[in-house]
Amino acid sequence: MLSTHPKAPASGVSRALPALVVLALALGGCSTYEANPIDGASVNRALEPEPLDSVKVAASQLKHPLLAPIVIDGRGGFTPEEVAVMVVVVSPDLRALRDQRGVAEAQILQAGILPNPQLGYSVDKPRGTYDPAVVAAKSLGLSWEVASLLTHHDQVRAAKAGAGAVDLTVAWQEWQTAQDARLRAYRILSLKRRLPLAKSVEGLLADTAGMMRKAASLGLRTTTDLTAATDSWAAAQNTRFDLEQQLSTEQAALNLSLGMRAADEVPLKAPEPAPAGESPLSATLLTEGLETRRLDLVALRLGYQSQESTLRAAVLAQFPKIGLSVNKMNDTTPINTRGVGVTVDLPLFDRNQGQIALGKATRQQLFDEYVARVAEARSQVGQAIQSLALVRAQLGTVRESLPDLMRLVAANEAAQRSRNTDELAYRDAKAALAARLMEQDRLEQQLAELGVALEIATGRSSLNSHAQPGSL
Repeated sequence: MLSTHPKAPASGVSRALPALVVLALALGGCSTYEANPIDGASVNRALEPEPLDSVKVAASQLKHPLLAPIVIDGRGGFTPEEVAVMVVVVSPDLRALRDQRGVAEAQILQAGILPNPQLGYSVDKPRGTYDPAVVAAKSLGLSWEVASLLTHHDQVRAAKAGAGAVDLTVAWQEWQTAQDARLRAYRILSLKRRLPLAKSVEGLLADTAGMMRKAASLGLRTTTDLTAATDSWAAAQNTRFDLEQQLSTEQAALNLSLGMRAADEVPLKAPEPAPAGESPLSATLLTEGLETRRLDLVALRLGYQSQESTLRAAVLAQFPKIGLSVNKMNDTTPINTRGVGVTVDLPLFDRNQGQIALGKATRQQLFDEYVARVAEARSQVGQAIQSLALVRAQLGTVRESLPDLMRLVAANEAAQRSRNTDELAYRDAKAALAARLMEQDRLEQQLAELGVALEIATGRSSLNSHAQPGSL
């Protein structure tokens, strides 16, 4: 209570009471600052590879809308599917991306906080000699701006929808990262199969070029024949160089995703063979329910809902701000007064028209982006289906030609043992077979890539199942 008796001076405690109340309210629940500098030690600790045992445990307990938990064996290497889940667990890029969830949760917290009430206290002590005697003028008031209640619900809804959009966006990026790692693993396996074949072709054509050079020096072959053989050998050598460069690039990228050093090599093993038989793909069936399966589209819809709530809050914020206050005071006479007050903004200039216009433009932008993303997804499905059909046809042709080439090589080997064939013909047959086997591996890799592209376009995952890329 405020003392207003002219002959009862306020004690030190009573004078300090309002200040103590304000201080207690201000300090209650306050956070403290903790420094977290970036230095060499902290960066090196963060870059340390996670122990394999902890990665296996995390992979077996993974909770994800598109990635099922998987038990990683690791004996004899890791399958592309195991590598995909391991990357989701340990990727430094994904670790940074997941921090967006903390920002979104903080935005929900901030949206739910109402403005603080305001406590005011003042005292005016008279100086000099007065007759009759006067007392110190004091004022104690409490006020609160209540118009924020109008937009509070919509601001919280907007923040929650935005957080949901962030969660799905992160999950979508995790899945894409997993698919990218899976694809790199398939490429590495394919390149490791093709590289020995490329070296074999290079060696055979190098021998052919050497034999052709000798034959040309004896006048048995023309310079044109020698040039053609040399060019073929050079082309085979360039093919080998290109495969080695691709293998190095893919391994480095996969190591980066796994948080491993560039010099390390991930042991890989081929997955189990896909079940026989493939049903024809239908764009109509694959695009059915597309907008509910693709997490990026669901995230965009949540973002649109968040913007709807933000726009509604901006419209409600046109309502003039209203402040309510209660006060107790006395002037220099020992007479107390108690009162209430209301303050209202006069919306003459600022009617929140800028925020409303921004909200409408942002909402329209999100709508158009969603429509464009749906159109792009449907187009990607159609393109992937057409490309898959073409590659499968090419692969079928290559596979059909292999038995004939194998028989030709076998016949040349038999004739070679009886010295009843041309050495050049024998080497050309072996080089043709190796080149055709490389073509088969290349088409199988392309089939896997198109299968992954179709999975991403449709939002349907075959990860951790028996289906292989391209068999959707």
